[in-house]
Amino acid sequence: MNDILRLRKELEKAVLRNDIEKADKISDQLFRIQGGMESDTVMPAQFVDEIIERSKQKSGGQKSMNMKKFISIVAIAAVTAALGITALAARWYGIRDLVFKDSGNEAAITENSDISDSATDVEASTDGYVKEKADLIVLQGYPDSNEYKASVEWNLFRAGYDTDGKLLSEVGNGSNEYTEKYPLYLVYTKEMAEKLEEIVAKYQLKLHESITVVSSGEELIKEANVGQFIKDANTVLSGYVYNDGTFHFDGEALLKNGRKIDYQFGNYVKGTFSDTYLNIGDASSYAEWEYKTGSGQKVSLALGDTKALVIADLKNSYVVINVLSGNSMITVDDLQEFADCFDFSQIK
Repeated sequence: MNDILRLRKELEKAVLRNDIEKADKISDQLFRIQGGMESDTVMPAQFVDEIIERSKQKSGGQKSMNMKKFISIVAIAAVTAALGITALAARWYGIRDLVFKDSGNEAAITENSDISDSATDVEASTDGYVKEKADLIVLQGYPDSNEYKASVEWNLFRAGYDTDGKLLSEVGNGSNEYTEKYPLYLVYTKEMAEKLEEIVAKYQLKLHESITVVSSGEELIKEANVGQFIKDANTVLSGYVYNDGTFHFDGEALLKNGRKIDYQFGNYVKGTFSDTYLNIGDASSYAEWEYKTGSGQKVSLALGDTKALVIADLKNSYVVINVLSGNSMITVDDLQEFADCFDFSQIK
């Protein structure tokens, strides 16, 4: 372990000095120490070559990659090596797999907006808005699941329906037969009701029927009928539970180093229909890897610039935890320790 810590410190120094060659060599050493094979030590270079090639294609071969970006790629590859994650290459686009295909979004320019000045990264419009990466992911399952497909179909339908809000304004603050029949979904016209019923029938899913608000871990566990999955130094602040066991809550966890992690926890019971989605910014900016928690559950971890994700595909449900901190606030080790704050085997 001392050798690993020493090499990590040397890697940090090499990155700060922009010493690419030494950083790459150290990543190879870390990979071998952690159990990687000699043939696998070329993985960092493969990532670098792939991204350099994409950069050339994007710029027509005229613009070379800057040193800062090159170093960051080597550093990411080195972290991968230090963790001994040989399977990452196969799941490199894991988060991208969850993204809506047409999830472009507009964000207003403000004085404090952090906007790139590159014409290839930003497309300015004439009304004070720019196109920013705002990738939306479905939270109900992986792309091959009925839950994922249903959520995507419903959300895409809603995105193109009543775009001027005229029909919704007719309902106003009141209600009608559709809002009363589907109180847990945004349904306010006959057409929306028919589409919702069509989707749940097509994918053989059940709608939520009732909801209970909770304000503590004890209430959550009782209403959701699950075991004690929330470990010490982990607090449920508020949330809600549907009649079928699907639940959401806001929480905070305190790590051993004193760092507090704010998060949003979603447990989506398989066979039910939920339409929640999440804006994760630029999906391509996340570092991803698999991790086995202390309770024995294999989870997918993703660490981005402004947030992180913990994903667990359980037997009867699909869990997504939205961590409200990015790589400027938490480390790889922090995210793994956070994942250990939950005993996923208790969610049945």
